Amino acid sequence: MRSSTSPLVALSRATRAASQSQCLMGKRTFTSLPTLRPTLARPTGTVFRTSTPTTSLAPTAPSCSSETADIVPKTTISSSPLFAATQIRCGPRATLARSSRLVRKRRHGFLSRVRTRTGRRTLQRRRTKSRHILSN
Repeated sequence: MRSSTSPLVALSRATRAASQSQCLMGKRTFTSLPTLRPTLARPTGTVFRTSTPTTSLAPTAPSCSSETADIVPKTTISSSPLFAATQIRCGPRATLARSSRLVRKRRHGFLSRVRTRTGRRTLQRRRTKSRHILSN
């Protein structure tokens, strides 16, 4: 014979799962992003709108209060007062492709070539070819 669960057990499992999901829903609030089209109106200084908590139609679950998580941290370029009048459509970016001259000097400069054995060999090869520029 097949063993089946009683309807009361199934109902209690469903109720428990619903209360857990409502607890998770209570932690998050709804945030909407503005349209990023150019406007003539004066911008408010932030890219993101203020978040408003949603109202739930379901019965209240155990309260789970927490702060809303921002998508972009407050220290980004858009929170700078210098950019309050302009609309910036970028968030934090990786700058690996655009390294500075100091980083290039640190990695491929003359002093870094002198410090290592393979770097000294590179400098020697360039001297024998009578290169005017030995390194960066």
